[in-house]
Amino acid sequence: MFLFNITFNVETNIHPQWLKWMKANFVPAVMQTKLPYKSSLLKLLTEVENGGNTYSFQFFFKTMEDFLRFELTHKEPILDRHNMLFRGKVVQFSSLLEEIE
Repeated sequence: MFLFNITFNVETNIHPQWLKWMKANFVPAVMQTKLPYKSSLLKLLTEVENGGNTYSFQFFFKTMEDFLRFELTHKEPILDRHNMLFRGKVVQFSSLLEEIE
């Protein structure tokens, strides 16, 4: 199993509308690709002094091939839509993890 994690730090003043948009648009767009089999949303509770609200969106893939297909075909257009709407208000980074046990 492979876990694709995207962490977002969101400015407080846009936080409610951003979270609503993510749940209504971002997650469904990723899941509609039919490549991840599950998603999860977590809020960071041990916030560092960087302000804003931090969330982790996790998408689970059965195979590396599924993830690579998502990355090569779908990831950029989906993130581009997000970045057009929230540019300068959200900082993000992503990572890929592999389950070993």
